[in-house]
Amino acid sequence: MAALVVIEDNTIMAMVNDHKFSAIPCLAHKRDVFKAGVGGCGSCAQKRQTRQRDEMARIKACLAGMSAPKKTELKALLGAEQARVVYVNVSGKVVQLTF
Repeated sequence: MAALVVIEDNTIMAMVNDHKFSAIPCLAHKRDVFKAGVGGCGSCAQKRQTRQRDEMARIKACLAGMSAPKKTELKALLGAEQARVVYVNVSGKVVQLTF
């Protein structure tokens, strides 16, 4: 069991694509948002990247705001004693939360 797992963008992508994390409400039904784009113009790609970046920020804030039992469940699924998420709160401040 890992002592600390830092939940970064790539960690979230792996969790979104793994069905065992579907019990976590912040990650449920998010796979479609992060599908790889199929061509398109530069403007379309830029909009998709912006949408994905915004969704990633919402997921991080959601993970930070989960109830204690859900955080415990997430840590168990990650195989970690502690988990850390870094996100920007509503006032624009960068928050580093370890639970």
